[in-house]
Amino acid sequence: MSNKLRHAFDSEKLVSCLNDAIIIGHVTTTTAKIWVRSKHCGKHYVILSENPINPLETNIVQADTYAQLKSCFEDQANGQVQPIVLSDSTDRTHCVEFQDLQANTQYWVALVGDHTIPARRHWRSGYEIPATFKTQDHHAQTLTFGFFSCHDPYKKGHGPDDIFLDIHNRLSELDGDFVIAGGDQVYVDSSTKEFDIWRWVTDNKEQLKPFYEANNKQDLVKEFSYFYRFIYRLYWASPNLQKLLRSYPTYMIWDDHEIMDGWGSFTDAELSDKLDTLFEWEDRQFNLFIAHAMFEAATQVYQEYQHSHNPTTPSVPHVPLSQSQWDYGFSHELASFYVLDQRGHHQFDNPNGYDLLGSSQFERVKSWFGNIPSTTKAIFIVSPVPIVHWSSTVVNMADVSAYKDDFRDEWDHEANHAERNELLDLAFNASQQLGVPVVFLSGDVHCAASFKLKRHANSGTVYQFTASGVTRKPAPFVSKAISCSTGTLDGCNVVTKFERLAFKTENNFGILKLSVKNEQVKLWAEHISTTDEEDEILIKQVRLI
Repeated sequence: MSNKLRHAFDSEKLVSCLNDAIIIGHVTTTTAKIWVRSKHCGKHYVILSENPINPLETNIVQADTYAQLKSCFEDQANGQVQPIVLSDSTDRTHCVEFQDLQANTQYWVALVGDHTIPARRHWRSGYEIPATFKTQDHHAQTLTFGFFSCHDPYKKGHGPDDIFLDIHNRLSELDGDFVIAGGDQVYVDSSTKEFDIWRWVTDNKEQLKPFYEANNKQDLVKEFSYFYRFIYRLYWASPNLQKLLRSYPTYMIWDDHEIMDGWGSFTDAELSDKLDTLFEWEDRQFNLFIAHAMFEAATQVYQEYQHSHNPTTPSVPHVPLSQSQWDYGFSHELASFYVLDQRGHHQFDNPNGYDLLGSSQFERVKSWFGNIPSTTKAIFIVSPVPIVHWSSTVVNMADVSAYKDDFRDEWDHEANHAERNELLDLAFNASQQLGVPVVFLSGDVHCAASFKLKRHANSGTVYQFTASGVTRKPAPFVSKAISCSTGTLDGCNVVTKFERLAFKTENNFGILKLSVKNEQVKLWAEHISTTDEEDEILIKQVRLI
């Protein structure tokens, strides 16, 4: 290629980016997934200990780092040490899974570089600021978890990242169990010009053409992956976010901004138009070649930074990563969770139906609903886009406007009614049969809300809980005017009424609290928002059961 592509990370030295990090991932009573990243390539060690980790008590022997760590943490402290090799092929990230852990036990984690790593310090993370978690309890009588979405610290008018410290502190007060990040953990289409992949692509159109002409998608995906990785390193550098992620098990799912704005909600012609340069309509096949390469890069980096520390989903040999399964379930002693993927297989006007989830995912969801344990006290479904929020009239009228991709994402869009109705049937029937509430947990809409849904012909109860705009600038107050308060869902096969219980337009996050005492079950939700003064938080509690 004659001209070298200029990437956003060419100016990385001008901004603060993530180097060394630990994320506590999926945790059960006996296992834990731990994600790590180092500034350096090469051999490293992930340490798990039942005691706080103090490097001063571990004299690393340069001749054999592993033997010394193994002796200290496995033989002496009843811990575990897993050697790993970090490389640029995964942006120096890796996820390990520890097994044979004790239930209801606190553990500490650290990342250490081998003596072969050319670093001033070999202790990379988890030693000065602890990384710690507790395994699940077989006999838990309470469940408390946090929920947030839409992290964009570069949007004009964005909220402070102190809100991640607020999430941490609130979970600490309530003896929290874990956190769910419900979508848009990064924005690759940032409002900051040099961090916007749309602008970057159009600025580099001439340099991208040789990839298309040679049908060389593999190398183009590699180029795009550099950009996506940089955005993750940039957006996740916040010390407050990192403190939260290394203090509580965190479950993640993507939405469109980890890929490109509106992914899956465009026809091929509309998607091609998004990639045209100003006043120039280029070859549609060229544009789609670029777009599909962007998606493949986005899935690769999503796997590296987010999905790798979720519960493991099946992989199929010889099937591209972009066609993988990203939806997953997990359980707690008191509750069952299913996390929906609304982007990986989202295809507007899909001739096979199931535009949002795809038919294979929907079959998995149906199977999961049919196998929920009878002992569960609540069912939680993570749906990155809410089941109910905007006025149905606005959703369907706006399909012809500049916001059509946003509203085609909505379950209430007429193209998605059949799929939504089938999902609601599953939810109401499970609620009725098990006698427990079903709660949809969502982000996307840049404001917070709670809704209650009921059907006359079904005794089940379904809730919609939305926490959106953790740092992203909240939607303007007009968003309350075009959201719905009470009414009946349009296009439903069974009359389904809804009632709004709460609404907020400030930067916010959510807390869900489930408890069982003397066989009495209680479920509370909290919408927690920050004030303009930034030194006060407001808590709106909603009693669900």
